[in-house]
Amino acid sequence: MLINCLSAVLIYMKTDLYKIAISLLSQYGEEAQTIAMLRAAEYAANLDTDQWLYWEEIIKVIETIDINKTLDG
Repeated sequence: MLINCLSAVLIYMKTDLYKIAISLLSQYGEEAQTIAMLRAAEYAANLDTDQWLYWEEIIKVIETIDINKTLDG
């Protein structure tokens, strides 16, 4: 039961990360990664480790999407 709950939470978090990454890419295009980096840096400067790590994950998702776009096209 606990494992199922943890899996559901991880799936939700991953989906949320992808939604944010896609939103940034549609709004900012090639600058999406830069915007995410600025957001991560802002949280790091404020010593908000949880949000900093969250935005670092979003940066990784954006990189993955960019790599997939390059491979597709």
